Amino acid sequence: MTAVIAAIEAAAAAAVGIAAVIVPALVLWAVTFSLAAEPATVFGGAAATWALAHFAPLTLVLAPEMALSLGMPPAELTFGLSLAPLGVTLITVLLAVRSGSRLSARGGAGGAGVLGGALGFGGAALIIAQLAAPFLTWPVGQTAAVAGLVYGIPAGLAFLVGAAREDHPWWRASVRAVQRRVEQWGWPGSAALPVRSAEVFRLTGATLAALIGLAAVAVTVALIAGYSGIVALTQHLQLDPLGSALLFLVQLALLPIALLWGMAWLIGPGFAVGSGSSVTPFETLLGPMPALPIFGAIPQGWDALGGLAPTLVVLTGVGVAIVLGRRSEVRRASWPVALTIPVLAAVMVGLAVAGLSVLATGALGPDRLAEAGPSPWVVGGFAAAELGVGLLLGTAAARIDAGRLRAAIPDGVPDSLRGLIGGDRADEQLTEPLDEALRGLHPEERTAAFAAEVDLALDLARAPEPEPYPAEGVGTEDFETEDFETEDFETEDFETEDFETEDFETEDFETEDFETQVRDTEALEAQDFEPEALEAAGVDATDVNADEADAAEADAAELDAAASETEALRAYEWNDTVDLTPDAPQERSGWRWPRPGR
Repeated sequence: MTAVIAAIEAAAAAAVGIAAVIVPALVLWAVTFSLAAEPATVFGGAAATWALAHFAPLTLVLAPEMALSLGMPPAELTFGLSLAPLGVTLITVLLAVRSGSRLSARGGAGGAGVLGGALGFGGAALIIAQLAAPFLTWPVGQTAAVAGLVYGIPAGLAFLVGAAREDHPWWRASVRAVQRRVEQWGWPGSAALPVRSAEVFRLTGATLAALIGLAAVAVTVALIAGYSGIVALTQHLQLDPLGSALLFLVQLALLPIALLWGMAWLIGPGFAVGSGSSVTPFETLLGPMPALPIFGAIPQGWDALGGLAPTLVVLTGVGVAIVLGRRSEVRRASWPVALTIPVLAAVMVGLAVAGLSVLATGALGPDRLAEAGPSPWVVGGFAAAELGVGLLLGTAAARIDAGRLRAAIPDGVPDSLRGLIGGDRADEQLTEPLDEALRGLHPEERTAAFAAEVDLALDLARAPEPEPYPAEGVGTEDFETEDFETEDFETEDFETEDFETEDFETEDFETEDFETQVRDTEALEAQDFEPEALEAAGVDATDVNADEADAAEADAAELDAAASETEALRAYEWNDTVDLTPDAPQERSGWRWPRPGR
């Protein structure tokens, strides 16, 4: 059922393509010729144009009058026409890709749909070829078969891409079968074959897309630069509005050919518009050409500056390789594997460029116009070489660690050269956070032992440093440390020079620790009494005579010094045993501030 539905959809795609050709032909027949021509001729010409778009060559015969109007001898002229209007072909290709992508969602059953679509399109092409039979060079059956391939190949490629992306079971089974065959051949790295192959195809597709994009930019610039010549050729034809509209549609159908010719021009070998002509970045040699305004955009040669065009192609390869070379799959690969991937990708792009150049090559008219377009294998070879160089340079640039390169530079290199690669003349020992430095390491370098060392280094780097203490005063020999582990009790933290009696001013100790900073006169007078007696007496500090406090100030200073020394030694006294249980709260002996309300 899937194959039947796909065949119907393919027939509809063929109908869309023929409609794009036959509708302008009918308008021309009705308006310009006032329906004077034979319907068979009109429909046959439209069908022949559709067949030409699907790479079926045509054989045309010109009457003596028409040949004379073209500046040729007044005799019947027969010539071939094989340069396909790729704009019409593009309609079929896009519809085929859409169908193949939809069929990939159905798994293995979608393969039958692809085959059914090709057969359905071939059946529709067979009917169209019957109408175009008077103009066809090939037999009708061959024309229909080639048209079926034009639809089936893009649909099949889209189906395979979708199956690979969605990882269908039959796709996994096919990949495993290929891996087993590779293992039987004894080739190393069969386990990584799917990943490496995916990287090659990904790099191939991205490079080809970038090259086509560069060609599109070049054609746009050429159309803008040659706009005056295009307008002059259009005015020379002296067409009415309908003729101008139809001429625009014809040139729109030829625009993909201009794109592929522009790509050949950028690569270097260029293209030809007739025998003996040559259009390259270095020179332009042209003869008589068809009166199509689009040919007014052909650029003149750049002479010595023509080398800039191939340089742009190389730089395109560099840019694509740098962008895709930062992927983890590529960075984990060894240097031989990482350099093999761009080489294979460049070869595949060269083959693709050669194939596209074949589609844009053919006969454009009689006599010397029987040869037009680029030389496929020459253009493909130059494309593979130029893009191969660019991809290799980009891959190497993406894998080079700039930090390691700076570290490897000897100290004798001048500061000016060191600054060119990111060094700092003011700080020759440029440092960076440990986390940032570790990110630059490749994953294959992170072994288990290395990971443990990294974790230890990170812990040490992040640990806060203890505050230093002066090493003066009483040494550690005053404290018994043989019973304590040094990792729990750092002896340098208990330097006793901080606890000299002359260093402890009364204002340095909080009242809750020593409670000796501020002495009321009542407390000084009551220093010989027990705390219970003071509390029972209900003495208030505000009632004490200030003169008596001044008289006892000298005694208070002596008591402060003694209490400070006693409390300091008591706070840092070590015993032979350590009791980790919290002590029960108990009242501190000695005098204290009277509690409020007493």
